[in-house]
Amino acid sequence: MIRGFSPPAVPWGPGHRGVDLAARPGQPVYSAGAGRVSYAGTLAGRGVVAVTHGPFRTTYLPVHPTVHRGAQVKAGTRIGVLEPSQHCPTEPCLHWGLLEGHIYRDPLSLVRPHVRLLPLWPPYNHPPSPSTPQTPSPPPSPPQRQPDSPMALRSATTATGGAMAGMLLAFTLTLLARTARTRTRSRRLPPGVIDLAKERRHRRPLPDRPI
Repeated sequence: MIRGFSPPAVPWGPGHRGVDLAARPGQPVYSAGAGRVSYAGTLAGRGVVAVTHGPFRTTYLPVHPTVHRGAQVKAGTRIGVLEPSQHCPTEPCLHWGLLEGHIYRDPLSLVRPHVRLLPLWPPYNHPPSPSTPQTPSPPPSPPQRQPDSPMALRSATTATGGAMAGMLLAFTLTLLARTARTRTRSRRLPPGVIDLAKERRHRRPLPDRPI
C-alpha cells in the first residue's frame, strides 16, 4: 500500500477518500465483492469502474473497464485492467474507494481480519476446558427451623396448665356461691310458721352486766 485512507473533516474538504495500492499498468483488476456494475467509463480523463453492493459501492481507478454498466459480477470477477496514470507520483497504483451512501469508508475494512478480544484470565484461574462438563452448583438450601428446647416446651405446658386450673377454680367457686344462695332462699318458712331455732337464739339470757 502506497497511501492509506484519510477522510476529509467535511465532505468538501481535502483528504484521501480511499487507499492507493501498488500495481503495474496492464494488471487485471477484480471486483471486491458480488454486485452490479453501476458505472464503467471515463471520468475526468481516467477510466473508472464502480460496483454497487447493496448499501455499499466500491470504485476502482484508473481502470480500463472490461465490463459494461448493469452487469452482475461476483467476488473476484475481472472488471478491467490498470491504466497508466499520474495519480501516484512515485509509482503506478490502483485507487480503491468505498462509499456507504454518500459517506466514504476505509476499503481495507472489507479485507482486514476482525480481532476478537478475550478476557484476561488470572494465572491461577485458567478457563475451563470445553471437553470437561461443568457440574452446576446446587441451589442454596432454605434455612432450617431450630426445634424448641424441652425447657421451653415444659414452660409453655406449665403456663397453659396453670391458666386452665385457675379458670376451673373460679368456675367452681361461682357455682358453689350460687348453690348456697339457692339453698338459703329455699329454707325461708311460709307465713305464720315460727322458726324455733331463731326464736331460741333471740331468747337466750343476756349476760349479767356490772352495776
